[in-house]
Amino acid sequence: MSFSLPRGGSRKFKNFITFVDSVLLRCTAIKAKRFLFDAPCLTLMQSSLDRWLQFAIEHNVEEVSITLHYWRRKIYVLPQILFCCTTLVSLRVSHQCCFSVFGAVNWCSLKTLRIEYAELNDDGMVRILSGSPVLEFLELKSCEGFQHIMVESKSCRELMIDSHEFCHGQGSMLKISAPHLLKLRLLGNSEGGEFRLDEVSSLIEAELNFDMEKVEAYGDLVNGLLKRLRHVPKLVMGSWCLQVLSLMEAREVFLESLECRHLILLSAADREGVPVIAKILESTPHLETLFLQMTCMPNSMAESNAVRVGRCDFYGEEFWNSAKWRIYQCLMHLKHVEIADGGANSLAWEPVLSLLKFLLQNALWLDKMVIDSTNSKPSQAVDPWGLLEVARILLSHPKGSPNVKVILRYPSQGCPSKHVRKS
Repeated sequence: MSFSLPRGGSRKFKNFITFVDSVLLRCTAIKAKRFLFDAPCLTLMQSSLDRWLQFAIEHNVEEVSITLHYWRRKIYVLPQILFCCTTLVSLRVSHQCCFSVFGAVNWCSLKTLRIEYAELNDDGMVRILSGSPVLEFLELKSCEGFQHIMVESKSCRELMIDSHEFCHGQGSMLKISAPHLLKLRLLGNSEGGEFRLDEVSSLIEAELNFDMEKVEAYGDLVNGLLKRLRHVPKLVMGSWCLQVLSLMEAREVFLESLECRHLILLSAADREGVPVIAKILESTPHLETLFLQMTCMPNSMAESNAVRVGRCDFYGEEFWNSAKWRIYQCLMHLKHVEIADGGANSLAWEPVLSLLKFLLQNALWLDKMVIDSTNSKPSQAVDPWGLLEVARILLSHPKGSPNVKVILRYPSQGCPSKHVRKS
């Protein structure tokens, strides 16, 4: 069952309530597997929603999704009967909801829980997690009111925290303890506080793709997170964290060695970003896979002329030759390098090419180097000849591994036509 009232349909809410009531009154099914609700958060609607949720629970519902539109700051308090739904497998609650948990939670079948734009205190968080013994995935997006997440269940595999709303005041912190968790993702804009990882010893993948207001003030935060994540085999780092590391590089701050084997960097590999990449390579002596997701920069910063691709620039051979002795351990294990171009001819930047040429020549066990522009946005023109010039330079460059393959991928609509130019 899916009921939806558009954002501009608030004046018709009485007819909407009558309609939903009539549908449920005529329902003869023994089981209602899914109950999806998307409507404005109105006072009269709230009491009706309590009644509709009770109907779904009495019909052994397995999936519930509640999305309430913002309207005059109304807050919907979830009914206590929802916390005793033993058949619930998936729950998503978005906008204008308050988790006032007074008694025990019995979500013995719940595997997926998504809470967005909601209020939830520490006591409520403890009750929910302790009452969800088979929970596998937990997402908390733009939530507020709690300062500690303790996941002790062995079944919980992934925790996603997106744009956390820190409590106002000095020293606000969100502590995370999950000894059996496999995947942790910290995302979005999370200004006003800090993350602290207390126990995450079982993690096999971590993503640090959040941002805060000031880069200069958070060197200790990023460095502290990396220390707690030093054992993680797969690590994803976003642009804000890389900016913090760039500042640490400028200040010659030591970065602890990581055991990471698969590294994904979501940033622009420009003149400021390349030294950070070198610093990270220095700290990942066991690295096997390097993936760079390049972001688009203003056109004035991009190189649109393929002739300039091979020209030596500030971060060319001299820079990488000076850094070689610091990252030689990484070069002994690196097998796969991939650059995902966001468009706007980003691959024509000399710093990027200098990095690729250095790895191609010095990574002794490199098996594959991929240049991928297939995911460029339709509005961003992809110059196939510029990409082909990049590939030509790399193919003709000396290689440390005799078996390495250089692969170029770009959109089919960008393929050079034989009628335009012969290769």
